[in-house]
Amino acid sequence: MRVSNRLIANTVNSNLFKNTDRLLDLQTMVSSGKRVNKPSDDPISMGRILDYRTTLASVDQYGRNISNGKAWLNLTDSVLGSIGDLVIRAKELSIYQASDTNSPDDRRIASEEVKNIFDQVMALANTKQGNSYLFAGFNTDTPPFDRDDFYNITHSVDNGDIDIVIGVDVRLNINTNGDDAFINNVNIFEVIGDLNTALEADDTNAIANQIEELENALNHILIVRANTGARLNRIESTENHWADFKLNIQTQLSNEEDADIMKVVSDMIAQEAAYKASLAASAKIIQPSLIDFIR
Repeated sequence: MRVSNRLIANTVNSNLFKNTDRLLDLQTMVSSGKRVNKPSDDPISMGRILDYRTTLASVDQYGRNISNGKAWLNLTDSVLGSIGDLVIRAKELSIYQASDTNSPDDRRIASEEVKNIFDQVMALANTKQGNSYLFAGFNTDTPPFDRDDFYNITHSVDNGDIDIVIGVDVRLNINTNGDDAFINNVNIFEVIGDLNTALEADDTNAIANQIEELENALNHILIVRANTGARLNRIESTENHWADFKLNIQTQLSNEEDADIMKVVSDMIAQEAAYKASLAASAKIIQPSLIDFIR
């Protein structure tokens, strides 16, 4: 076989290009910190990397859903706690004012406080999370409670459950229906309104009758709040699970994708030396005619 100058030049060029490609790959690993930057680097590893990234994207979405759900449930719990405190205060007033030792003036003063309690309960029942009313069901853009006059409450709450996805085929209801919390079983607005009516009328027996009703209202609020707390505990437990799971997947992704920088730098230095040596050797092999074959 005749070895021509062109064959020598082509062979030299081919080897130089291989050395250049290898050096470029190592430089890319150093700059990116990744062992696998494109499918051709390691097709099998790239398949695993894509699977890990898809899983992490799903976990991140669950995390966002959980974060929004926690904010909603925490606010619900806070509102219910505040309403419970107001009911307790209304009960204290009813117990104190049911005594015959109190005067009509005392009860008028107490009446003003009860009116203020009613206003606060009304405002809390219409609490918003962002742009959505907390207790309105699906009618999140409409206040769930309004009044025709001071104590005549109207409500526009539907039975819609607001669910969030917190896992694969796992959903969690985060909203509390306003009617179930404040109207059904015990109508908190009505109980507080009746207490104020009794105070204004200076009716000791009617005031005393509201003590049990207020106790029932408080017990119901505690039940609703306990249900909210149970859902909050579940969502926090799920959040912790996904945090651990995400860390595990990130570790596997790093093991599959990340480069050993110390080793890659060492390889790159060696490859640079080999590249320079190949350039020098090539120049000696085809000194006079290399340029002729590159044209």
